[in-house]
Amino acid sequence: MIKKLLLVLASLLMLSLSSLSNAQEKINWTDLSLEERQILQQLESQWNNIPAERQQRLRRGATRWQQMPPQQRSQAQRQQQRFQNLSREQKLQINQRFQRFNALNQAQQRRLRNTQQRFRNLPEEQRRRLIEQFERRSQQSSQQRNSAQPNDERRRIQEVIRQNENVLRQRQNQVQRPNNNRSGAASSQPR
Repeated sequence: MIKKLLLVLASLLMLSLSSLSNAQEKINWTDLSLEERQILQQLESQWNNIPAERQQRLRRGATRWQQMPPQQRSQAQRQQQRFQNLSREQKLQINQRFQRFNALNQAQQRRLRNTQQRFRNLPEEQRRRLIEQFERRSQQSSQQRNSAQPNDERRRIQEVIRQNENVLRQRQNQVQRPNNNRSGAASSQPR
């Protein structure tokens, strides 16, 4: 009888502790600093309905925002405004790309970031051609994806990354060759 009573008491104690720890995860609006409340003010009316995990992420985001230099803040605001002006389809596509990127390992993410940086450094005309080429390949890849099995997804992502890197290298070589030819041709002409 005493063992049963102790077991019941231990169970009740564990339940009350787990509910207490869950309650502690939630953040009361008044527990936020003045700066955090100002940043998150649009969420005040719904704050209590937001899951604890999201509340904590929002709080961390507010802290990062406070630590950003003004130039980064204005850039982030412009990006957010651009995102808000997109169609629902475009927003969904961006979110899917973000999820696929996060599914990559760190080496793949690093390669993709490096490729993106090299792309940004290309002349505008070259970037436009690459975008068109990427869109064509993307459509082909989408058609193939519909017929491929899901376990091939990672392999296809890696292949697209490799193809894009190769295309960037080829384009960079093409840009460098005419410059080299011009300088060689100019020096071989009589003066």
